[in-house]
Parts: sequence; structure tokens; C-alpha cells
Amino acid sequence: MRPDDALRERVVPVAPVRGSDAPRITALITVFNEERWITEAVISLCRQTLSDIEILVIDDGSTDETPLRLAAIDDCRLKVLRCARIGRAAALVLGVKEARGAYVAILDADDVAYPERLEKQVAYLDAHPKVAWLGCGEERQDSRRSETALRLYPSENAAVRRMAARCIPYSHSSVVFRRSLLEEGLTYDPSVPYLIDFEFFLRVAERHDVANLPEVLVMRRLRQASYFQSQFNRRIQNRALARLSASAVRRLKLPMLYYLFSLARLFYDLFPDKLKRHVRARAGLRERFGDPT
Repeated sequence: MRPDDALRERVVPVAPVRGSDAPRITALITVFNEERWITEAVISLCRQTLSDIEILVIDDGSTDETPLRLAAIDDCRLKVLRCARIGRAAALVLGVKEARGAYVAILDADDVAYPERLEKQVAYLDAHPKVAWLGCGEERQDSRRSETALRLYPSENAAVRRMAARCIPYSHSSVVFRRSLLEEGLTYDPSVPYLIDFEFFLRVAERHDVANLPEVLVMRRLRQASYFQSQFNRRIQNRALARLSASAVRRLKLPMLYYLFSLARLFYDLFPDKLKRHVRARAGLRERFGDPT
């Protein structure tokens, strides 16, 4: 049975209350015109082994059948907020503000959370109160290169911080952070044109510990039609990443020598794929290519 066939009725919104009635975690999706994938993404959250969750979807002005797909999902933990087109960053800001859980988990609208993802991440954050930002490993389904890979990021705070000088040290679609960051004035910044999550991460890492679980708990799609790939020229991406990586050296008080990694980032897109894999491995990423099963 397809997920679309399993859940058909309309959404029952969750009442906007806090305190003892608030869920442990809010799983947040922002979506714009993802009618093909949105049902699978939401249902992967409905089927989490942790049941005390709120599923919050910000529909950022979709013009396709995304609203109909969302309206067909019958789960009382699901809340859908539909707004005019405001852009990904502003939609994320809105979602964090509306979230009721102690933690906020991000999932992209075309990705899938493994069933135990939220349970394991909440357990880790409960046991590690100094950690404010937590990711995990990912299964990467890359339709551009017709390849599948499992990717693990460094797990400990110091290693994650060091990787920030070389590349983004987490998968945004796997991130959980404490909603209390909002009380410190820390959230996504809509004025940042590119890599809004990495810029947010660096401000968090200036004040708090960060980590990744050393296991794969999300499936992430990389495709030419995705918002990130269609809107973000690779050279622009690498220039923006180089600037933020240099910022990481300063913000996180890393050795001055690490500025060289930022410079190398400007030429990364010219490297052949085999050399890129070697560079990523040297940076601390663990990857395995082929069928994940």
C-alpha cells in the first residue's frame, strides 16, 4: 500500500498551547511545490518510534498539489500553516517561532526520516545538556550522478568544529536543535542570501557544544530539480562556503592555518570526483558508496 493510500482524511490542527501539554519535539518541514515527495516525508515523521511529537509544515505558497497532499494526511499531531511565498529562510524562522516542542527537528520536504531518528536524537540531547545542535548520518540518493552513498559526520564537538573550517559538518535535513536558542536571539537569518543553516550553525557553535550521532538516520535526495540545486550555482555556493568557513576559523577560535582550507574551497569544484572523495575523507567525512542494503 502506498503512503498516499494509508492516510486520506483532512488535517486536524494541533492547538497552540505550551507547558505540560507541549510535545517533546517539533519536527519542522518547509515546503514549496513538492507534490511528488511531501507525503512520504510527512509520513516518515508520523511513523517515528517516538510518538510525543508535533509535525509542523510551513507551506511556503505552493502552487501545485502540495496543499492537497497535506490535507489528505490524517494525523492529529500534524499542523499545516500555509502562507504567501516568503522564501525558505523566512519560512524556517516562522516554523521555529511556531514550534511548541523543547527541540526542533528539521526535515527537507523531499527527504525521509528513519523510524528511530527522533527517539535517538531526543535521548542524546536529554543526556547531553551542553549540546544545542545535533545531526546524524545520512543516506544520500544522488540522481545527478546516479549514485547512492552513506555518509557519517564527525560526532564529537571538537571534531565537528574543526570540520566547519573545511566543509559543512552536518546534514541540515538531520539536525535537531534546542528551541531555547530562540530565547538567546539565535535562529535562522532571512537576510543571509546563501547557506542560511550554516550561518545559523556557526552562531550556535560560538556559544554551545555541537555534535552528530554516528549512525545513518535520514535519507536525503540530491536532485537537479531540488530548490538548492536549481537556485544555487556551484561557483556561488563555493564562494559563500569559503567565506563562512573562514568565519568559522574566527568564530570558533580554530588555528590560523585553517584559513587555508577556506582558500582551497574556492577551487574544490574543479577537482575530479575521486579527488573530492579523498579531500572529504581527509576532512573527517566517512562515506560508503553503492547500495546501502
